[in-house]
Amino acid sequence: MKKNIPERSDATGRSGNPSPPGVDWTDVILAAIILAVCGFLFYVTTRFEEASEQMSQNIPPEWFPQIILIFIMILTLAIPFEQYFKGKKVAGKEREVSVKPISIVTALLLCFIIFLMPWLGIFVTMILICLLLPLLWGERRLRVLLPFAIIFPGAVTLLFTKVLGVYFETGIWSKLF
Repeated sequence: MKKNIPERSDATGRSGNPSPPGVDWTDVILAAIILAVCGFLFYVTTRFEEASEQMSQNIPPEWFPQIILIFIMILTLAIPFEQYFKGKKVAGKEREVSVKPISIVTALLLCFIIFLMPWLGIFVTMILICLLLPLLWGERRLRVLLPFAIIFPGAVTLLFTKVLGVYFETGIWSKLF
């Protein structure tokens, strides 16, 4: 005997497959995609070459990205249930808003800069990100922006090199000096 399960209908008037109340299928699909990408990247980290004990700096090289990926996967499991965390208002109105163009431009800019990172080096890449993203987002006060774009990457680099003993790829700077 087949039970009558009401079809899901959200605020936009769409109806689709039956789903538990408060679960949006778009969020389920998004979470599945993120989990699949994280699973693939986790597999890639298992293929890293063995590093010597001197280079491991307390943990093997594959552990850091694996820990990050595990945290991303755990947080991803909450995506389909965000309505429970935010309340009922999320189920309708916020779902009608599309992705803003600035989000796409930001993603493209970051991908381009990260693509250049092996050539530029991590320090120059951090400076470019700290300079170009605020400019893209509308920050025009150079007296605030320039010190941030220099001091923040400098502080991160000093923390990693002097305190943690982790050295960044230098990129073009290794050939100049």
